[in-house]
Formats: sequence, structure tokens, C-alpha cells
Amino acid sequence: MRRKRLRLSIFLRIALISTSGGVAVAILVAGTIWALTIVNRNTADLANKWLAGTTLLGQIDNGISAFRLDEDYRAMMPDAGSRAFADALAEGQARSISAMVQQYAKLLGDDVPAPELARFNAAWGAYQAGHDAWVAGDPNGTDNVEATYGSRLDEEFQATDGAIDHLVELQGRAGLARAATVNRIRRDDMIGALFICALGPLIIGFLIFRLRRDIIKPLEHITRTLSQLAAGQHDIQIPGRHRSDEIGAMAAACEAFRVNVLELDLAHAETREAKEQANRLARHDALTGLPNRRVFSANLEESLARARNGVATYSVMLLDLDGFKKINDLQGHHVGDSVLCESARRLEAAVRKQDTVARLGGDEFAIIVEGEADLPRHLEAAKRLATRLLTAIRQPILVGDNVVNVGVSIGIAIARTDAADGDALLRAADIAMYRSKQAGRNTFRFFEQSMDDEMRAREAIERDLTLAITEEKIQPYFQPLIDIAGHRIRGFEALARWEHPEHGFIAPDVFVPIAEHLGLMPELTASILRQACREARLWPDDINVSVNLSPTEFKDKRLPERLLAILHEEGLMPSRLEVEITETALVADLPAARVILSALQAMDITICLDDFGTGYSSLFHLHELKIDKVKIDRSFVQSMLRDDGSEKIIDAILSLTNSLGLPTVAEGIEDATLGPLLAKKGCTFAQGFHFGKAMTGASALALLKSGLAPERVEVFGPRAVSAA
Repeated sequence: MRRKRLRLSIFLRIALISTSGGVAVAILVAGTIWALTIVNRNTADLANKWLAGTTLLGQIDNGISAFRLDEDYRAMMPDAGSRAFADALAEGQARSISAMVQQYAKLLGDDVPAPELARFNAAWGAYQAGHDAWVAGDPNGTDNVEATYGSRLDEEFQATDGAIDHLVELQGRAGLARAATVNRIRRDDMIGALFICALGPLIIGFLIFRLRRDIIKPLEHITRTLSQLAAGQHDIQIPGRHRSDEIGAMAAACEAFRVNVLELDLAHAETREAKEQANRLARHDALTGLPNRRVFSANLEESLARARNGVATYSVMLLDLDGFKKINDLQGHHVGDSVLCESARRLEAAVRKQDTVARLGGDEFAIIVEGEADLPRHLEAAKRLATRLLTAIRQPILVGDNVVNVGVSIGIAIARTDAADGDALLRAADIAMYRSKQAGRNTFRFFEQSMDDEMRAREAIERDLTLAITEEKIQPYFQPLIDIAGHRIRGFEALARWEHPEHGFIAPDVFVPIAEHLGLMPELTASILRQACREARLWPDDINVSVNLSPTEFKDKRLPERLLAILHEEGLMPSRLEVEITETALVADLPAARVILSALQAMDITICLDDFGTGYSSLFHLHELKIDKVKIDRSFVQSMLRDDGSEKIIDAILSLTNSLGLPTVAEGIEDATLGPLLAKKGCTFAQGFHFGKAMTGASALALLKSGLAPERVEVFGPRAVSAA
């Protein structure tokens, strides 16, 4: 049946051509023209609509990736200007993408894949909303999580990217389908033309030759190119780009699509590289390149697991550079950074490959040391390594023209088979390192349980101290100040005394440094001053009270206001208050000290320079700061009878102060023979156990009411004032 129909068709075609050559030629020409018209129309449609749509989708895809790169760029920017620039780039990309989406929908018209386009628009809208929420919620650029891989914003980007990729794939298939349609029309028309042109084989052959050369082969090449592009082959040549007809336009569109796809791949590669770089930065210290605290903690947990299984013994070394802060302050942070980098290099060179060296922050480093299961041998190996580390760090460091010397204090904690966790082990190493600092620095110490006990005891004292200051459990005790010439009590020095409910009296040289370390000196001074004012209100008006000020308090410009407020609230005249300061407080910030002292003196508060002779003892301080009184340090007073040098120093101080008209106080008098000698030398006031120990406020008031004051006090007797 098939052969018969084929023969019939050929016969009819031969008969028609034989009987009417002219009609056959006319039909041939008309049919050819009609076929070419259809092919050209479909070819133009393929080039102007489907390939152009594919190009637009590629540009949209590229724009989305660029939008995501702008987010990564924003997350890495350290300043507000750079973040604003990144936000502007992202906003421009968003507008461009929206415009191209509208252009794509308009270009395809009724042929647009509505569900897939709607899916993309929804994903793109959600991604933009997430981006806007992130930018609005992070004006300072501190929240960089959304720019990392796997974040909510990254998931919305992946969804949007997947939607546009699906559209690109759909568009490519549609283009291939249209190209296949063109080929089908071409094949159908060619068969028809063969039947029609049985009488004109030369004409038909010529037309077929031209059709194949000018249309079929270019279309096949373009179709093959689209397939190769879809398969990921981007380094290919697009044929027919030199032509000026529709096929040339189609080839140009294919080339534009290829270039966009190539740029998109490059953008994806750069994005991946940026993510890998961000991941590296998240795991390593940016300055030294060492693993950071996060990596160190993870490695430590793995090591502890091996230690619990008895596979090996591990130790943690915590290292803190000695004198590093001074390097930063005096030589600049660029020198400090160079010291950190060189120290990191030396630490890595001193350990083995299986050991982990990390920078935890600042000038603090940590090392995980793997050793044998035999604990004594591991301890010996740890000692040798610590010695090598000390030697390596002590070597001078050359930074430009500067030679920098730095040491290191090391604390070592051993991870035994019953080790708790990484935090506990690191805390133990920190306690041992602190003990190295106390031992004189530039050494190492192994953690011992007694260290932890002492640290916990100190922490308990710190907690109790804070509560004691708040509840005024630290009280002033008063030591009398004697006018040598007038033989009478002229005032009391308020000394802080703390009677702990469990430990009894705790010495001031124990709790005062703790208060300074905790930043509680302003509160402690205020508490002592308030209580002293309440006691002093009960004394005669010519009896003053003196209070010591810590050097740290001179960093507060509002110190005069705070003192005046307390005096006002407690009802004590400022003229009855003396504040005692050390020269250390003055030289720390001389301009600030001058302002504070001037303000105090303007309030009629007396300024006494304490421990004179042990510090800088500068005549400049006495003159420029207008000191009202000088207190000679007890070390010179107590040794003047057996040490000519101390007596000469006292003579020099008294000569200086008398020439300036400054009253002087000799503290630490415990011997009756010192009084007459100091009186002859011109000393104004005296203070010490000979006249009375520090006493409670009630005892001081009883002393004043006993008749010993303001009457004459026997200064040179065996014990002038009883510490009742």
C-alpha cells in the first residue's frame, strides 16, 4: 500500500510536470516562495522572540548573581560608606532585574510560561524582601550571618536562582522546539517541492542546494550550538554571525547568549571563591593566619575525646606576651601587629605538625600538645617544649629600625583521661598562666588544684567585697593627727577597715588592690567618706578628717562634684575635709590632675601629698599644683635614728617645705624620741602608733570628749593617746 501511494504520487507529479511544464515551474516558484516565507517568518520569530527571550533570562540570571555578590561585598565592608555603596549597587541591580522581567514578559506575549514566571517573581520578591529586612536591621554592618552560605538569605537566593534557571531551561527547550518546527516545515516543503519539481530537477536541485547551504546548515549549526551551550560547552564558535539576514541576527543572539552564560559562570566561580575565602577567614585569624578560637575549641574537644579513650595524653598551653601593651602604646599598633605575626611564626616553628597553635585574641595564644599515654614522659616533653617556646619568644624582634624585646608567660594544663571539658581545661591553663605572671613573668607553670582553690577564694573575696562596699560593711577607723607645736589633736585620718564575717579583719593592702582591679575605688571612697562625715559632724568644728584618694579616681573629671555632693548630703563643711593623694596619681595625667586639684581647692578642700619622698618628689608638683600639705613617708621617719641617709632626706624635705610655707606631717612615729627631734627640724604635724592606733568612730569621739582634746596633748610622753 505504501509503495503504491509513493508510485502514484511520483506518477502524478511526473504527469503534471510533463503536461504542463510552465504550470509546474510556476507552482515550483510559488511553492518555493511560500515555503521560504514560512521558514523566514519562523526563523525571524525564533531569533527575535525566543532567542532574545533566552538572552534576557541569561541577563536576569547574571543580575541575580551580581545582586548576591553585592550582599557579600556589603558584609565584608568595615565602614558605613562602603556598605552604603554596596547597598546602592544592589538597589540598581534590583531595578535592572525588574525591568528585564517586564521586558521578557512583553517580548513573549501570549507565549510566556506564566506559571514558571510567576514562580520566579514570587521567589525574587521574597529574596528582595529578605534583603531589605537584613539591610534595615543591620545599619552598622555587624550582622554578617545572612551573607554566609546556608543562611536564610542564601536559601532565598538559591530559590530565586533555581527559578530563573528553570525559566532558562524552559526557554531553551522552547527555542529548540521552534527550531525543530522550522526544520519540519523545511522538510515538508522540500518533499512537496520534489514532487512538484519532478520536471525541473535542476531548478529543484539548485533550490535545495541553496536552501541547504543558506538555511538548513546554518540552522543545524545554531541548533547544535544551543545544545552545546545547554551541555555546558561555552568555548565554541557561533557560525553565521557575519550575515545580515535573519540567520545572522539569530547567530548574533546566540553569541550574546553564549557570552552572558560565560559571564554568569565566571560570576558563579567568583561567588564560590568568595565563599571559600569567607570560610577561611571564619576559621583563621586574619592577622597571623593561625587557627582562631573556634577552630581551637573544636580541635580541643576532639583531643579530649581521644584522651578519654586512653589513646594519648594532651596538654593545653596558654601563652600571654609580656610587655605587649607597652609596645602598642609606645611604638604603635603596626609594630605590635608585626610582633604578633613574628611570635606566631616562632610558635609554629617550635611545635610539631600534630600540635595545634591558635591565636585566641589580643596577645593571647594557645597550643594543644599531643603526647604519649605515659603521663610522666608527657610532662617532661611539655617542660621541654615550654622551655623552647620561652627561648624562641625571648629572641629580639626586628621591626623596621626598631629592635623589640618581648617575653611570654605560659600556663600548662594536662588533659587526663577524666578531663571534664575544653572550657574547664582552658580555664585551668589560664589560672596557671596567671600564676606565671605572678612569679615574675617569662616563665611557665603547670596547673595545680591549689591554684584553682586560691583563685576561687579570690573570686569569693571579690564578691564579698562588692557586697561589703554596698552595705557599708567596710568602715572608717580614725588615727589622730597631732599638732606638734600646739600639743593637740588637729584631726583624724580615716582608714578603711573590713571585718569579714568569716575571715576576720582583712588588711587594706589585700582588699584595696582588689577594689582597684574591679574598678570599685570610687564606690569605696564614697562609702568611707560618707561614714567619716557622719562621725566628723559630732567632733568640734576645728577637728578635720582626711580621706585617701586612689590614683584611678583622678581619671574621673567629675571627682570634685562627687565629693562636694557627699559633703553636702552629709552636712560637713568642705573646709574640714583633707584629701590625701600620691604623686603616682599626679604624673599619670598631670593636666587632668591640675584641673581636679584646682576645683577641690576652690571648694576649700585641703590637698595633702602623701608618701612624699618615695615617688617623684618633684618641686614642680609642689609649686604648679599648689599642694597644701606634705606627708613624709613612714619609711624615712622610722629609720632616721639609725640611717643618716634617711635623716638627710627628711632634712631636705623639711627645708623645702618650710621654704615654701607648706605644713608637713611625719607619719609612722612609734618612738617617743622621734618627736623632739622632728620638732626641732621644723615638722608641723605627727601621726603614728605612739599617739594612737586607728580606732572606731565611737572611740575617736570618746577620746575627744575625754579632755585630751582640744587641750594640750603630751607629745613626748610614753604614749600620748590611748587607742580606746
